[in-house]
Amino acid sequence: MKYNIERIILWLKNGKKRELEFKPNKVNVITGDSNTGKTAILEIIDYCFFSSKSTISESIINENVSWYGLKLNINDKKYTIGRKSLFEGNVSSEYYFSSTGEVPITIPESNNTEENIKSLIETEFSIDKTVSFPTGYGSNNIKVGSKISLRYFLMFNTISQDLITNSRGTFFDKQNESRYRDALPRIFDIATGIEKIENILKKEKKVELEKKLTKLKRKESEISKKSEYFEREQKALIKKAKEFSLINPDTIEKEAIGELNEVVNGAVIETGTGIERAKLEKERNIVKRKIKNLKDFTNEYSIFKKNLIDVEDSLKPISFIQREADKIIKTNNFKILISQLSTELNEIKDARKTKTPIDKQVLDEISQLNSQLSSLEDKLESLPKENKIFENEKKKYMFIGEVKAKISLYSKSDTSPSTSVKEEIQKIEEELKSIVITNTETKRELTIKLIEEIIREYMITVDKAMENYKDFLPVFDYKNKALLLRKPKTTFYENVGSSSNHMFLHLFFSLAMHEIIFKNESPYVAPFLVIDQPSRPYYGDDGLRKLDEDHSDDYKITQAFKLLDKFIQERNNNNSEFQIIVFEHISKNRFKNMENIHLVDSEFKNGNALIPTSMM
Repeated sequence: MKYNIERIILWLKNGKKRELEFKPNKVNVITGDSNTGKTAILEIIDYCFFSSKSTISESIINENVSWYGLKLNINDKKYTIGRKSLFEGNVSSEYYFSSTGEVPITIPESNNTEENIKSLIETEFSIDKTVSFPTGYGSNNIKVGSKISLRYFLMFNTISQDLITNSRGTFFDKQNESRYRDALPRIFDIATGIEKIENILKKEKKVELEKKLTKLKRKESEISKKSEYFEREQKALIKKAKEFSLINPDTIEKEAIGELNEVVNGAVIETGTGIERAKLEKERNIVKRKIKNLKDFTNEYSIFKKNLIDVEDSLKPISFIQREADKIIKTNNFKILISQLSTELNEIKDARKTKTPIDKQVLDEISQLNSQLSSLEDKLESLPKENKIFENEKKKYMFIGEVKAKISLYSKSDTSPSTSVKEEIQKIEEELKSIVITNTETKRELTIKLIEEIIREYMITVDKAMENYKDFLPVFDYKNKALLLRKPKTTFYENVGSSSNHMFLHLFFSLAMHEIIFKNESPYVAPFLVIDQPSRPYYGDDGLRKLDEDHSDDYKITQAFKLLDKFIQERNNNNSEFQIIVFEHISKNRFKNMENIHLVDSEFKNGNALIPTSMM
């Protein structure tokens, strides 16, 4: 995306207007004395970008300002956002907005709401309702499915002075606020382009479909169980109806419900069931006897084959005698005997090894008889063991009423898995197969390596400014979103103690994040960075420089600005936009020969400040 702050506007209560202009694709430096309002500029930018609280100083700044404003260039469009100043430390809900970048000459009037302005600006950042916290990414402060606020992505755009001097390994601002602390690990992959929204939506779609599929399969299982119950209930009803001779005893189950309907409508059939049951029981006994006889035959045949094996074993010496025939004195009777025994041995072998058709025929017959027996058992199950009569007509009609109610229930109930449920299950399973989710683990690992490679190049750029750590290797701690240094050929992470080195680590880290964001073409993070006093480690609270005899501090801060200058130059060479705004104490001479550094509004000295003494 394209983005830069064109100017900051302060509409003063005395009717005057203070403006600071910034250039795109430059390192814009505001430098000068302490207590001139430089740090307040970062707070003003944050305030105009919809912050819910602010630490803009009341003294000098807020007491003199009526409205704060930003004129922005976003994706070749100009916008102006104005917000009324704080009242007794509380943020204002009054906003001015221009979609053409118009800056009011006089004090603005509220003409829009925060919600509307924020929604429009978020659209420019490609943030819509699909850019939301996915399933599994919720917390006490973050609701799953809620849209990711533009303000969370702004964590990539600032390095405050508190962050620079922080030695606790924190590399993002606002980590003292729980909602930002919770949001950071949840938006990091999206912000840096490791994860794509399309891929997240696919993951959520898959989870949603899997949940739906589980419910449908549970429903299918419940319907099947209900089906089994109704089948048992229906069989019992038919059996009872046959016991009382309400329906024909030889009626099959599929037709029995129809006959019961006729009973309900008054066409009661009086018939006996004893003859039919006796007939079926006789047939069942015959089938059982046939099965038993065939099984007995099978057992006898198995014994016969076993006996053949025993006989074969007893004739095995014949084979030996045949092999040794030349060593034996043979008579004619001997030859006849041996020949006869040999023939019988071969016949036994053939009889034992050959699987005669009778084996298969018997097994097939047993199988058919078992099927027939099962069918007879089902028929007998539906018939009463004895004929019953109703005690009186009242009992009879009560039973008919019961039959009517249950038949009605069967007709209304879904007693088998419906075609629609099965089709829906099949449809979801096919849809799940069609969802191709990109495995981001490999991309994450490669991105971590790339971040470390980029930072190593930065370390070479600043050379000796890293002193004892100049040859160390950078390690990106993905879990904690932090930068560590490892001594070469060791697994030891160095505990970096110098605030100067901390400053460089923060520069390396933030610049590397933006380079990764650019390479991965992430649209959610604007290409700008605000840095508040990178030279702070070399200055005391009174603003005096702490230089040692060989001016090494001068060298270090110069190297820091050379790094920023080089970063802008490389972005320009890639035809991509990036804007850096730096608040500083150092002299403008320190960076006067650097091509991509722009001094904003001369130096803040001798009465020149965010709000000059001449404008009060």
